[in-house]
Amino acid sequence: MSKLLKLYLGKLDEEHTPENLTTQMEYFDLFDESKKEFDKALLKKIMKMEYETECLGEKYVKIKEYEKELFTLKKELLSKEHNNGYCFITVNPKPNTTLSDFQKIIEKAVERNIFTAFRYVYEQRGSCIEDKGKGFHCHILCKRNLNYKPSKVSSNLKNTFKKVTNVDNPSLLNIQHIGEDFAKDKNEYIISVKTGKGKDVKQEIDVVWRQAEGLQTVYSSTDFDKFFCQK
Repeated sequence: MSKLLKLYLGKLDEEHTPENLTTQMEYFDLFDESKKEFDKALLKKIMKMEYETECLGEKYVKIKEYEKELFTLKKELLSKEHNNGYCFITVNPKPNTTLSDFQKIIEKAVERNIFTAFRYVYEQRGSCIEDKGKGFHCHILCKRNLNYKPSKVSSNLKNTFKKVTNVDNPSLLNIQHIGEDFAKDKNEYIISVKTGKGKDVKQEIDVVWRQAEGLQTVYSSTDFDKFFCQK
């Protein structure tokens, strides 16, 4: 007999009166019913573990894969609904930051698990050859890893850039969580010629500066273009 059942029965198990026998039977029935519920819960727990570890057979492996697809699709739909599937970041480093150190930080940031794809460009604010490289900065467009909430992405980015800029000043570190349409515009901004007052002149100096520093025109992850329909 179960120790638990003995504790429930107590002296009822010693005094065999009709009333005690009736109570004993009620306890036995309650114990049997509870044991069945316990067995059911235990079986469900073990089956869940087998499902998660893909030990239930091919049928449930396929169902698990489909469940993951639906979960990902649901996150994609939510990011579109909330217009936050992408992140556009502008980083302006401290004046004493070397370009080499800045590049290392940028590379570290875009390779973090908070993103699944990236594109970025280095620019500067000099408008003549003598000032080339002055005020260099970086624009980054990333596809957010939907397993990370926008707030988590922002906090991770601030932690990454805290050594090279004032992360609490949005004019130095600007983080925007944006939707697909806005992301397409930002992508065009990165890959196309900028126009406007001083933009085309500055861009010519950008080209000279990048060549002098051995920088690429644009940096991208290999799968970035699949997120956009190029014009």
